[in-house]
Amino acid sequence: MKIKSKFILPILLIGIMAGFFSCDDNDPEPGTTEGQYFSLGVVLGTDFTNYLLSTDTISEGEISPVRNGVELSGAEYIQSGNYIYFFSRADKKFFQYELLSDGAVTETASLLVTQYITDRAYSQNLVDENTLLVMDPVQWGEPAVKWFTISLPDFVVDESGTFDLPTIEQTAGVNWKSNLGRGALHGDKFIMGTVYYDFDGNFADGTHAVVFDYPAMTNPTLIETNLTTAELGIFTNNSFATTANGDLYIAGYRGAYGVPSDDEINGVVFRIKAGEEDFDESYLLDFSEEMGETIQIMQLDFLEGNLAMGMLMNNTGVSYANLDDDHYYFAKLDLPNKTITPYNMPESDIRLARKPWIEDGKYVSYIKSLENNTTNVLQINYDGGPDDYEVGIEIEGENVQGYSVVKHPAP
Repeated sequence: MKIKSKFILPILLIGIMAGFFSCDDNDPEPGTTEGQYFSLGVVLGTDFTNYLLSTDTISEGEISPVRNGVELSGAEYIQSGNYIYFFSRADKKFFQYELLSDGAVTETASLLVTQYITDRAYSQNLVDENTLLVMDPVQWGEPAVKWFTISLPDFVVDESGTFDLPTIEQTAGVNWKSNLGRGALHGDKFIMGTVYYDFDGNFADGTHAVVFDYPAMTNPTLIETNLTTAELGIFTNNSFATTANGDLYIAGYRGAYGVPSDDEINGVVFRIKAGEEDFDESYLLDFSEEMGETIQIMQLDFLEGNLAMGMLMNNTGVSYANLDDDHYYFAKLDLPNKTITPYNMPESDIRLARKPWIEDGKYVSYIKSLENNTTNVLQINYDGGPDDYEVGIEIEGENVQGYSVVKHPAP
């Protein structure tokens, strides 16, 4: 599908290429997107079908799921390099798809992992560009956990093992249930978010994470803070941002999918300093305190330097019934200085916009209007101010929810 671009997007390595090749009148101008393809991950609300739509522009026009891209059986995948990795709970397999320069997305391999997981590969983590770490509880809520790593892109199981999560006593002889979260590499440690709870909706006080020796995934050690009570790495797709100096920042909240909890605890960010293995008790970014309203953070994506992008919402009046209404927006965060710069975009249903494309000062995700029933690609130029964003290509269909933007290799 060919649609001409209204605005200019950078192409990876164009500056390097310019140093080796001279341009003639027939060459595309530097910074154009001629021949560059993207895949847009969307969910159609009519039948909840997931598509990766191939397009050679994200700038303007419209695109339909019909005859564009591939259909997936879910929206939870991980990208590394020119590949995406998708787990099928029904098949108990990971699938590898290659992103090709002509816009095609092709299945290249599958990997049966029944011996390594019990249920749904609950915690999937791209530890680095060559390693996918997967963890799954043997029995939901209980300490025993299976784990394995997949080497990328050769797509083979590299290491595997088991561990027991540390326990916390709820009452005499009875432990809280424990939960796996997603995590991030921090020096030679893997920091995994978690929460301790029971099946009646009660939670242990404080905020908890588990620290492992990596890559062995041994010596699971509980760390905790009483700065507030929050969940780490449970429902958000990305809660971790490592800044240029190696400090790890972790988004935390209370309440499933952003719905307020009874204890009225909202969105925060914690810090673990470079070279340390415990929460920094001198730091807490409390969005509600800083912004003067009840703010929840739904996602935290690292940009560069000290900067991250937060998906925020005012969760006053939010319930499960209206969770997918226009509540959400993006804000640029200077993490160490606790500076919050919301973009002057309309609040939007972007709760599922979990996999942005981030490159060369661009944060590319989605914006949706419930009132107009439209979903468009959104490009934020995060080097600029709060009005420096552009609305791009529209996805055709009823109640479309965008969840990812990926760039194919250059032709």
